[in-house]
Amino acid sequence: MSCLLMRRPDLNDLPAMPTLEEGYQLRLAQSNEADAIAVLLQGAFDDTEWTVDKVKKELLESRDVIKTFIVDYRGVPVATSSLRITDEFPGSGYLHWVASHPAHRRKNLGLVVCLACLYAAREISCTSAVLETQEMRIPAIGLYKKLGFEPVYREPSDAERWLLVLSNLAAAINL
Repeated sequence: MSCLLMRRPDLNDLPAMPTLEEGYQLRLAQSNEADAIAVLLQGAFDDTEWTVDKVKKELLESRDVIKTFIVDYRGVPVATSSLRITDEFPGSGYLHWVASHPAHRRKNLGLVVCLACLYAAREISCTSAVLETQEMRIPAIGLYKKLGFEPVYREPSDAERWLLVLSNLAAAINL
């Protein structure tokens, strides 16, 4: 099944960057960190297909990835997100592969790396932002909604899919 699309129509009113807890630092990823980023993505997505080569190909050396941000904890990457620019979404920054290590969740790290990408998109004159996600990623979708992203209906089946996702999100918030 295809990914769901979300869009933030305006980048002029981005929220302020939150302060990170002691020991955490936002910075750009370095090419020599592919191994650590692969470990982070494996843990975040429970996906062993994230190898050093895949991180290099899809993030660190990809022509359409403008920047990859990480939050590190005492030198170890624990959250990441990348900014892509694609012809498929002209004028939009594409938020790409947002992840945080399970042991470091609930510390606003996802919010920080996403905002870093959105600020970077605005700096290069993007006027909006998009992302694709899977319907099972309820906590991430909650974050994206908090950041001003809204569902986009690309296919007739998206209305039913989004109804279920938003219902699950509302249930998760009320727990």
